[in-house]
Amino acid sequence: MLAQFPAPLRCAPPGRPKGRGAAPPQTRPQRPENCDDKGALSIAAANLNAVSLHGCTAAQAGAPTSRPEAVVVGGLNATLKTYLHDALRAAGFQTIDGSTEPDLAGVEPTNICNRMLLGKGAQLELTTELRKSMFTVNTVAGRATSTTAAYNGFVAAVRTAIARLEASGGEQIIL
Repeated sequence: MLAQFPAPLRCAPPGRPKGRGAAPPQTRPQRPENCDDKGALSIAAANLNAVSLHGCTAAQAGAPTSRPEAVVVGGLNATLKTYLHDALRAAGFQTIDGSTEPDLAGVEPTNICNRMLLGKGAQLELTTELRKSMFTVNTVAGRATSTTAAYNGFVAAVRTAIARLEASGGEQIIL
């Protein structure tokens, strides 16, 4: 969905603001397997593939302190995960296999990334340091006009992985 939507869709806990750009006030992070946003769920259910984006700390990701900028690649679509690792690494990003970090693995069937027509998708957890490197003004209002080469490289790599998956055929057909 990265290529489709310029503003993020956010899933919020019940009783909190929902929708595009609505950052829910909360004391603990909302996990993607708890998404109840009907709009996001209907978009997911109508598509073959999705890549959901989330944030984590370098410690949660298991990233080395010497290089905290990392992305954890998870989800149930093993092929898409492989393509994401390949494309992100080729673009110079450090990737971590989600299976090594169970809290970030994205393998729950109820996770928004796995609520697709195929029942599987991919989840990317970006460390705080990686997210900060993508914007010169790292605020909700400032991000739209302050992207960096890191952001552009990340988006291009994810789009490359999605295009590779869609071009591969195989599981992309529903009978």
